[in-house]
Amino acid sequence: MKIISLLSRKGGSGKSTLTVHWGVEAQKTQGNRVVLIDTDPQGSCSSWYNKREAETPLLIQSNTKTIFDHIESCRTDGINFVIVDTVPDINNLAVHAARVSDLVVIPVRPSVLDLESISASIELASGINKPAVIVLNQAPPGSTITSEAKTALTNYGLPICPIPIFNRLIFCRAMIDGSVASEIERKGKAAIEIRQTWQWLLKQLTVEN
Repeated sequence: MKIISLLSRKGGSGKSTLTVHWGVEAQKTQGNRVVLIDTDPQGSCSSWYNKREAETPLLIQSNTKTIFDHIESCRTDGINFVIVDTVPDINNLAVHAARVSDLVVIPVRPSVLDLESISASIELASGINKPAVIVLNQAPPGSTITSEAKTALTNYGLPICPIPIFNRLIFCRAMIDGSVASEIERKGKAAIEIRQTWQWLLKQLTVEN
């Protein structure tokens, strides 16, 4: 079983959207069983799940007292992937989520405030000796700011996903009705970005483990 946690101390980085999209993408491989763990009291992933018609991926709401037991239950039940959505903060719950993970994913928007706040997430992962990667999310289409942000992020020395995920309305639409971009536009740009970034994350899991 592989566990991925999404960390960001800044709200609005798109953790919940990426969690559900990568979760659906992960289960597309025949035989994969996927569980999403929602640890954010705001419950964005849970809200998405409650509106979803499909029965998968499964979702568990968790907290600092239950996350370790939930992870062990997933392992016992033969789950292949667990993807954890965390609170927009660097607190005990974020530490717990990172500690049980095989890979920490730090989504960041290419904005000054987001780039300045990323160091806390990096320090958390480094402090508990967990591999971490950076994914540029909600990038403005047709702007040079994305490549400029990628250049700035290289100073942290972490792997940066070469495929940015752009700010597209279809992501908002998908979260509203419990679907994902690929279920609305199977060959759309958003679906392609999710598929390519997920494939890249799988390679990082192989490298680190």
